Amino acid sequence: MGGGILTKAEPFKASPRSDFMVEYPYVWNLARTHQLGSVTPEHFFKELERAGSLERLVDMMKRLPSRGRTTRELVRLVWQKEKGESPWPAMKRSVFAIVQPSCPVDHPDRGLQCQLALEPALQQLVQRAAESGWTEDEIAYALLDLAGARLKGQLPSGA
Repeated sequence: MGGGILTKAEPFKASPRSDFMVEYPYVWNLARTHQLGSVTPEHFFKELERAGSLERLVDMMKRLPSRGRTTRELVRLVWQKEKGESPWPAMKRSVFAIVQPSCPVDHPDRGLQCQLALEPALQQLVQRAAESGWTEDEIAYALLDLAGARLKGQLPSGA
C-alpha cells in the first residue's frame, strides 16, 4: 500500500508490561550497571513470570545452576537489592587491621616488617576470595597482576 491518508487507526503493538516489570522497575539499570547485556532483563522477567515470585526464582536458580549465567547474576543482584544488601557483601564486611611500622623508613628490616603486617590481611583476603568461588591460581595471579600494576604506576617512566 502506498502513501495516502490513513483511514483506519491500527492498534499500537508495544510489548506488554507484566506486573513484575512494574514491581521491579530498576532491573534494567542493574543489568546495565553490571554489564549483563541488554536482553538479560527480558530473560529475568520471563523466568520470574514462570517462577511466580522472586523468592521462588531465587530458589530455582540455586537448584538449577545451568540456567543462563547473566540471568542468574541479575537474579542475585535483584534479590540483594530487595533485601537491602550490598551487591558486594565481601567489601561491606572487609575490615583488616594492619599493624603500624615500628621502625624508621630507612631501617633495613622495614620491608620484612611490612610483609609481616600485611600477611594476616592477605590471608583473610585470599580466604574470602576462595569462599566466593575463585581458585587458588586465579587469586594468586590476580594479586600478582594487581601488585605489578601498582608498582609500575609508582615507578618513574622509563625505569
